Amino acid sequence: MVFDRNKGAIYSVYNRALRKDPSLQGKLVLQLTMAPSGKVTACSVVSSELHDATLEQKISTRVKLFNFGAKSAEAVTITYPIDFQPA
Repeated sequence: MVFDRNKGAIYSVYNRALRKDPSLQGKLVLQLTMAPSGKVTACSVVSSELHDATLEQKISTRVKLFNFGAKSAEAVTITYPIDFQPA
């Protein structure tokens, strides 16, 4: 749900890069660590078909701003795939 709510922010970063490289597409897999507070404490690229390190870094930085809401649990690490296709 958090990714759905922030889809616009992620795709605005992608669409800016798409203007420079119209062939830019593929799957990006991120690894996120979330603190009990819900804040993303780490986000890194596990794999990418985009072949654009600048774009991958910008998306990773944007995801670090997400907040998943406080939980009464330990820190959690997940992987999350995002498929980017030009519209």
